[in-house]
Amino acid sequence: MESVQTLDHSKTVKRIFNNVPHPATQVLDLEEILAEDGLPNDQIICEHLRQEGRITARACIHILNTVKDILKSEPNVLRIPAPVVIVGDIHGQYYDLMKVFHVGGDPHSTQYLFLGDFVDRGYFSLECVLYIWALKIRFPKSIWLLRGNHECRHLTEYFTYKTEVEFKCNPEVYNACMESFDALPLAAIMNEQFFCVHGGISPELLLIEDIDKIDRFQEPDESGPMCDLLWSDPHENFDGDTGLSNFMHNETRGCSYVYTHKAVCEFLNRNKLLSVIRAHEAQDVGYRMYKSNPETGFPSVITIFSAPNYLDVYNNKHCFQHRLPNFLDVFSWSLPFIGEKTTEMLESIMSVCSTEELDNHDSEVDDLMDKMRAAIDNVKEKRRSYSDLADINRRALRLAGAMNPTGDNAEAEEMGEVHTFDEVRKIDKKNESWPTNKDVGKARRFRRRQTLDNIES
Repeated sequence: MESVQTLDHSKTVKRIFNNVPHPATQVLDLEEILAEDGLPNDQIICEHLRQEGRITARACIHILNTVKDILKSEPNVLRIPAPVVIVGDIHGQYYDLMKVFHVGGDPHSTQYLFLGDFVDRGYFSLECVLYIWALKIRFPKSIWLLRGNHECRHLTEYFTYKTEVEFKCNPEVYNACMESFDALPLAAIMNEQFFCVHGGISPELLLIEDIDKIDRFQEPDESGPMCDLLWSDPHENFDGDTGLSNFMHNETRGCSYVYTHKAVCEFLNRNKLLSVIRAHEAQDVGYRMYKSNPETGFPSVITIFSAPNYLDVYNNKHCFQHRLPNFLDVFSWSLPFIGEKTTEMLESIMSVCSTEELDNHDSEVDDLMDKMRAAIDNVKEKRRSYSDLADINRRALRLAGAMNPTGDNAEAEEMGEVHTFDEVRKIDKKNESWPTNKDVGKARRFRRRQTLDNIES
């Protein structure tokens, strides 16, 4: 008989990669993140968050409320001198944000303008907000922030940000975030030449002065000029012939408009501006320059996108995935797979009697047989539920960030064959639209399903 191999217990307790540092275990409170001058110590905050450390709810709310007060004092349209580094969508990719500062310049000595979409879909959105907001407190005249379409209650509940903040902190911090987002300015004029905005222009906003008349301190609606600034896009045939049209309904977004080259040139010429610089759309090479304005010879629209390898599947640049979907820990993520195998084994054990044997009537064991049938049926139902959920989790892992919050594209088997930017963008298209209230509720139920609430309840 072969000898049984002795288990090396050290392999189960020692780390495989000792050069990877442990996440920070200390939770920093307000006093520990403030410098002697009473302002946030951005370097301590940056490094602590880089090590995946947490900050207390008290400290988070202090940062959020302080920035809210600063933003309230700013106009709807900022006036920013050059030079300035302009940053597009971040979407919770904190480690890529660090690369932005490394390449763009130290925020202590470099001016930055962020075009919005700090949050959602990436798993370090709160870290992005806290660090950028801390910089805003320390450098209020060189760190400038605009609102994106994701800085709202509707989308952060539909996507990942609300779940993330409540997982890492609590609902009070989330509410403070939303109040801070409500105070974000809507646009900026850079160097008196460039109109900077998250989405684009609006048929209701002919002059820059019209933007200053908007009451921005509220949740954005799904229509109107504020919605257009956050949601509109260049026409898909912007560089081609779109006839005499200026604006058309935005089918992809389900709200707002697409604007044509003609509409942009009229807006720029009317306001004596050179170009529109916006974000809002993923770009294969990180940016896109559109057809030039014939009066200036300069690109009429420039789109920039600052989230490399967006959602871990776009492959627009290299990145790493750091979290399982919806902030599930490894144990919770594994439960459906364990449950599937356990119930399968239990069903096999309980099925020692055939259906014919169970159908044989015996007055002494009828009650026992009824209980046995009910127990087997219950185990079968549980196994089906676990199997369905395990299958969804497998697909969610493959789809990564392109997984629809409602689970509607979980059947997208072609994701395993997707290799190009355009193919991923096609699968992710539904996630670019304004979610209906029904979709938000469906997403909430889908997250509960992933955490086994509907199986165990």
